Amino acid sequence: MIVDRLVGHEIKSIMQSERDRLRNADHPELMRPKNNRKPLKGVSRVLYLEGKAKLNKAEELANSGLGLSRIKVPVEKEKDNET
Repeated sequence: MIVDRLVGHEIKSIMQSERDRLRNADHPELMRPKNNRKPLKGVSRVLYLEGKAKLNKAEELANSGLGLSRIKVPVEKEKDNET
């Protein structure tokens, strides 16, 4: 009985964290203290949403080049068109 409540609470907590991360990445001006931040885009957004960088350091890390080494880039397989 107690375990069931803990599992439900834990799942709710994880989902809330994901919602908070998405909101912070899209609308950083809503955070406190009020800072003049722009929404994250590209590599910095991926790094922040995956939890590999803090919001304050995501843009700096992405611009330094180290950010690209921390994300997985999808590999497209070549199709052979032999006719």
